Amino acid sequence: MKHHLIYFFLVISALSFAQKNNKPSYFGIKVGGNIATISGDFSEEYSSRFSFHIGMTGELEISKTLQLVPEVLFSSVGAENVVLNYITLPIGLRVYPDKNFYLEAGPQVGFSVGAVKEVGSTQFGNDITNVNQTDFGANIGIGVKTDSRVLLGLRYYLGLSNLIQDQTYNNYNRVFQFSIAYLFKN
Repeated sequence: MKHHLIYFFLVISALSFAQKNNKPSYFGIKVGGNIATISGDFSEEYSSRFSFHIGMTGELEISKTLQLVPEVLFSSVGAENVVLNYITLPIGLRVYPDKNFYLEAGPQVGFSVGAVKEVGSTQFGNDITNVNQTDFGANIGIGVKTDSRVLLGLRYYLGLSNLIQDQTYNNYNRVFQFSIAYLFKN
């Protein structure tokens, strides 16, 4: 819980900083695909799973080449036959070495909104009870931003917190995300 409060205050401080500087800020919508798996103990038993993410994104200018990127996303990850759904809060720093090309990195926290096992087309409710309710990790990515504020991005999420509550096994989320976003000027 302590980490969540620190993370929350970091977001609020960053947003306040951006507003005080009267720099341009943008908000928008984001949607894309996930190629997810679980690594760690018995990870050879897990195949990749294709799923999606959708939500809100923003860009807060710190300087001409540096942006703060807060997001709120619904993201479905996991692996084949294991569906882990999260509300994720990635916060990134985006560097523009070129006008339309960017590199980004930053932390992410996710809050579980459901974990189910699938067998064929049948889902067995929220039946995975030993999954941690939060997932913490780091993102790194690249992308392009058009002059009309459309973004195309590729990001890798490296889960750093164990998915299993009882610590008997060590398993972590691993996710490639590709997305498209549109930013509105604030």
